Parts: sequence; C-alpha cells; structure tokens
Amino acid sequence: MASPLFLSYRWKDDEPPDRVVLLDRELRLRGVPMWRDVRDMDAGGLNEKTVETAIGSECSGCVLYFTESVLESWFIKSAELRAVKRRLERDSDFLVAAVFDGTGHEEAEKLRAATGIDLYAHQGLPLDGESDADVQLTGFSAQLLSGYLSTQGDGPLSARIDSWNEIAPTDGSVLHLNWAGVDGGTGPLPQDWALLKAAATDLRSALEKVGDRRLELSGNTHLAAAFLLGWEFREPTGWTLSVDHARSPIEPQIVAADPQGWSIVPRPSQNDSEELVVRVCASADLGDSVDRHRASIPAARVNLTVFPPGGVPGRTSLNEIEPNRLCAAIVEAVRSARDTYGASITHLYLACPWPMALAIGWSFASSGTDVIHSATPDKTTYHPSPLSLP
Repeated sequence: MASPLFLSYRWKDDEPPDRVVLLDRELRLRGVPMWRDVRDMDAGGLNEKTVETAIGSECSGCVLYFTESVLESWFIKSAELRAVKRRLERDSDFLVAAVFDGTGHEEAEKLRAATGIDLYAHQGLPLDGESDADVQLTGFSAQLLSGYLSTQGDGPLSARIDSWNEIAPTDGSVLHLNWAGVDGGTGPLPQDWALLKAAATDLRSALEKVGDRRLELSGNTHLAAAFLLGWEFREPTGWTLSVDHARSPIEPQIVAADPQGWSIVPRPSQNDSEELVVRVCASADLGDSVDRHRASIPAARVNLTVFPPGGVPGRTSLNEIEPNRLCAAIVEAVRSARDTYGASITHLYLACPWPMALAIGWSFASSGTDVIHSATPDKTTYHPSPLSLP
C-alpha cells in the first residue's frame, strides 16, 4: 500500500476551495498519492476513527491548507491535527507542511496553542497575495514531491501511471501518476499538455535528488503520455526505465538498430513542407484514421510508415522480435528522413502497446519539434490538441 499525504482543509459552502482542488491535482500529477476526504473517507463520512487510522498508520505526512476558517474548525484542530501531533511524537520523519492563505504568525500561534503544533517549524508556503497563487501552488507541489520522496526510504523507485482511471490507494507503488484528466477524474487525457509536461519535468528533477536513476513502471496509459514519460527520462539523461506489462514488458536500452523484417519505408512528396509524418502500425493499421485526420492539412514533405512482416498489424505483432532493436531502427529511420528531406517537425501517430511508445520516447533524442497525436476513443481520427515537444 502507498503512503500518501493527508490533505487537511476547511470546506467552504459545502465545496472544497478552488486552490485546494488545484493543490491536490498538481501533487497527484507529480506522482504523490494523496489521502483526501472526498475520495478516501468511509461511507459513513469523515470521523475521528477514520482520521486516526489514516494519519496514525497509513499516511507519510500531512499538508494543511491553512485559512482563518481552520481556527473555527473543531474537527481539524481536535481530530486531524491532534492525530498529527501524536504521530510526530513517535515518528519524527512524518512530513508536515502548510499553505498559509491569508494567515501568518498570529494565526499560527493560535493554532499552536490549540493543538501543540508549530507550523513554522515545518515546511510552508505563504501565499503573498502579489504573485500568481496558482503558480506558487504548483511550485510548492514540486517541493512537496521531494519531501514525500524523502519519507519513502531507500527501496527501488516504483511508479504506477494511469491516464484512464483512478489509481487504487492500495497500489504499492511509491509514486501514483494520476494522469486521468486535469481534475483527477476518469476519461480522456487532458487537453492542456503543459500540465503533464511540467509534472513530468518536476518528477524527474525530484527523483534525481534521491534515486539511482532507475524507475520501475507499471499501469495503463495513453500512448502520447507514455511517449512523454519516455522522452522526459530519455537516454541522454542517464535514466533506466523498466516497464512491467502483461503483453509488452520492456527495459529501453541502447542497442544496434535492427528492423527484424519490419517494413520502415519513407515516401517523399514534391513540396517545400518541413514536416515528417511517422506512422507506427504495430497493433493496428493507422492508414484511414491518419488520412482522415490530415485530410485538410497540406501534405508533409515525407511520410514514414512502419509495418510488421506480412503487413498485418495485430496484438501479437511484437511477440517474436526484440522490441528495443525495432525501436532503435524506427528512431534511426526518423533521423535519416529528417536529415535527407530537411524536415524539422516530426508528427508521430502510434498504434502499439504503451511500453513501446515509452521506449521510442526514451530513444528519441532527435533535434527539432516532435508532435505526438492521440487517437479519439473510436480510433477513427485524432484529437485536435496534440502533445508538442520540446
């Protein structure tokens, strides 16, 4: 079971404050498992026993969103923060942090008198009222990620990623990359790719301070999200990624390129476009859906299509090959096509297991702009907002 951070805050007008929702979202996008009442409380509601169990034995820390209304909350002071104090008395490594929203030393002293907890002795973010609060909370989320990692011991770094569904709190991975929508709900990948790009960068930065540059991954995610994760931890950064997957386990490695009978064919056009379109058809034929998506777009300078032997993609296409060698061959062909035809923008359309998309991203250190398109749920075309790197 993961060791989440307990999120303590005062509801306002029967709704959590918007900034609490933002803080929760930004932490979860960065892989920090969060214990929050709306997701984790028992059917009977939040009660002292639930809090005592969560803070006393299940969580590795507590984050208080500290507004003046917290001082009026008997439950926060007498149940939540008293449980925090008892945990601190027997576990000095228990993480305590606070966001000071409209509060300062005077309010913190009142809280200390009521609970015995001196918030100024722990990690905190004073919202200054002048800077953008959303930006400050996002930056604080990155700091809290580092604090959370410091509570997890020296074991292997493991992460579960899911861009479709909520990750169960019982999952034992250290990191829970809840990428299922910007609001933490289920459904399509968020259209604001900047959120995930920032989260992935902060994740790598925090992990590089505590780990040996090896990350064990599992889960279920969109191909574009998998590519992004592989690209962020790509080979030049010195990271080793290992993917536990029922059909396509992989550990991306530097190997000699070998298409192993796969067809990797560039087809140039006579135009002055700077675009290269790459179709990786490992598990499905992307021809119709890509053509439909690009019907109103000027033709690319060159199209590069990848097909398995026999030209019939399917779920078993990768069974008889060494995937790293195929990924290396695909990346080598992309680089060659870019150099030969002067393409500076690469558009990627992928139909493959997500670990292969991650492995391609890990190997994809080419220059220029890379645009990764996500298929619509019915697989007939692609979303209008793609992922663009760098």
